[in-house]
Amino acid sequence: MECVRVETLDSGIAKVYLNRPQVMNAINASLRHELEEVLKELAEDDGIRVVIITGAEAQGKRKAFSSGDDLRELEFDINSPDVLSEYYKSVDNVMRLFNFIDDYPKPVIAMVNGICMGGGLELALCCDFIFASESAVFAFPEAGIGFIPGWGGTQRLSKRIGESKAKMLIYTSDILDGKRAAELGLVDFLTTDSELEQKTVEFAMKIAEKSPLVIKMAKIAIERGMESSLRSGLYYEVLSLMVSLKTEDLREGFSAFLERRKPEFMGR
Repeated sequence: MECVRVETLDSGIAKVYLNRPQVMNAINASLRHELEEVLKELAEDDGIRVVIITGAEAQGKRKAFSSGDDLRELEFDINSPDVLSEYYKSVDNVMRLFNFIDDYPKPVIAMVNGICMGGGLELALCCDFIFASESAVFAFPEAGIGFIPGWGGTQRLSKRIGESKAKMLIYTSDILDGKRAAELGLVDFLTTDSELEQKTVEFAMKIAEKSPLVIKMAKIAIERGMESSLRSGLYYEVLSLMVSLKTEDLREGFSAFLERRKPEFMGR
């Protein structure tokens, strides 16, 4: 693959690099296709417990998670009489990928190591967590170009930081540094540039040590609860708990607790 690179760690963590550093990891059709294929493979790999998505770096280039949609490689012609159908086909492909990441069966962490704008920020918002360095910058520049964030930005941003703050960022196209992004709740963990990778991997390792079945069920329960009433969420939580009672991971966890040892969860 040319646009995506994968590195696997012994701890059950996969690092997925958006690998177009010469254009600040701008997202084109090839990158989207490769990212989808890679994530599907990692989802089926029982040895992978957590996925980290980050931007590849090139010496002499400004660091970037992703600068967003590659406007030089648009999949539609804004002057075409068929622009609506062409755009709908393009955005439908993006939404399929982003919804897949949103519903991914394993935790996904966006490790933002620089510029994170437009479609790049929309990609990060699909992840369970956003870890960022102090030099990271965030923005939705679309309103200053003449269009609306169309890859889920209006919806996922407002759910993450609240309606008024989302409107503020989208209406103004203001650029946020890492500190301000953390203050608004856009970033979950802010660290120095030199410690970003270490802190992100350490956090991922904490998750990788837990039962992957429980993590998967908890993720679904939390997200479904956010989309429904409290009663519906509680009902789903009880059902998930009942399923966990029949797993080998629960028996291993109990045995390890009683034997005062570290559990070895197998995801069964």
